[in-house]
Amino acid sequence: MERLNRSSARPRTPFRAGRCVLVARASILNSLLALSIAAALALTACSGGSQSSSTVDAQKVVADAVTAMQALTSFHFVYEVAKPQNAAPAEGLEIAKIEGDVTADGKMKAAIDLLQNGVPLQVNFVALGDVHYIQDPTSQIWQGVPAAMSPVGKIDLNTGAIQILQKIDNLEYVDTQDLDGTKTDHLKGTVAPAEVASVVGSVSATEPFAGDIWIGVDDHLVRRIQIVGAATSSEDPKTVRTIDLSAFNQPVTIEAPK
Repeated sequence: MERLNRSSARPRTPFRAGRCVLVARASILNSLLALSIAAALALTACSGGSQSSSTVDAQKVVADAVTAMQALTSFHFVYEVAKPQNAAPAEGLEIAKIEGDVTADGKMKAAIDLLQNGVPLQVNFVALGDVHYIQDPTSQIWQGVPAAMSPVGKIDLNTGAIQILQKIDNLEYVDTQDLDGTKTDHLKGTVAPAEVASVVGSVSATEPFAGDIWIGVDDHLVRRIQIVGAATSSEDPKTVRTIDLSAFNQPVTIEAPK
């Protein structure tokens, strides 16, 4: 599970739950940003309909993936952090799971599952242009903050995809797999710590992370991204971060909470 940065901006409200929510904001929003960008990561990294590593045209695969992902109007994502059962528990607030929807114009809504010293909490989040909203898990009150003051800022899926694409190393075709009923190309490679930081929020590791990507053979859309490795010296090296994408181009309504 993701450990959250306690140096993030604190809310004006005095209650503890509200404080925890905004303390967690930086890492949570960075993770959300990564979901949209990482989605792009996978998609750009590689895709296509190749059946053999000897016949894969990496440049065409990338071009097809970029085109497909840039044409999306929306997608659903699930981001999860899994550690071995015998891993030492982290102190403070951690992200266990983020699930939500993203639209091409940068709108986003998500539910973030947290653990605060082992106690589960859920925080709801909405991003609408220049305003981001965070719901306190105890009072259920929403607090709006200017996007300019948010660690996320404005989300640009297309630009993020291209930027990540240029930094994926040692890309290699693995095989073709059925993933939740969809035929996908499974590829693997390595991801630099700086790129993993966009998902984790804070990385002290210096060695590249192992990464796997599953891309739809027929539609070139990213279905899954998986990164394995310790982001910090205190984290278990077998920690797995998985991002699943689905519900492409489905109608999504994202409005300011009332």
